[in-house]
Amino acid sequence: MKQLKEGHLKSERLYKGTLLGLRKDTVKLPSGKKATREIVEHPGAVAIVAITDDNELVLVRQFRTPTKQVLLEIPAGVPLKKESAIAASRRELEEETGFRAKKVRKIFEGYATPGYSDEVIQFCLAQDLVLAKPKPDEDEFLEVDLVDIDTCVDLLKTGKIHDIKTMLGIMIADMVVRGEL
Repeated sequence: MKQLKEGHLKSERLYKGTLLGLRKDTVKLPSGKKATREIVEHPGAVAIVAITDDNELVLVRQFRTPTKQVLLEIPAGVPLKKESAIAASRRELEEETGFRAKKVRKIFEGYATPGYSDEVIQFCLAQDLVLAKPKPDEDEFLEVDLVDIDTCVDLLKTGKIHDIKTMLGIMIADMVVRGEL
């Protein structure tokens, strides 16, 4: 594996925004040659697989500017500084959907797009839900949709879900309902 590792030579900050940063790293390849890597810096996110007692997945519809379309997604968001994945999941679920979860547990985490970003998404399972009132951020316009998990699996199989974290969320929900997770 050592022959696969790139050596870091230098970094140049290209942009620092409110949420994202962009830097250009110069690296030394295992062959000894130099190369550049453009890296999107992201603070990380939580993705919430919220399942009702009726085996429905709590989803949100929202317009995503980069895709120029409305996507059906599991709720997600960025944790506040020093906020745990579980606390962030509880907060984001209630803000976006109005649901409060009595039970939340972290399932796993992984890189969203490791080819160009350091973003890690932490997936949490939320159950035993109680409906309250949504409190979306000022710039969030969402519609909440409760979709039977079997229907979600069909949407996934027929290519109607276009968000990777939601694809994973549906697979997690299906495993939970089948008693496999």
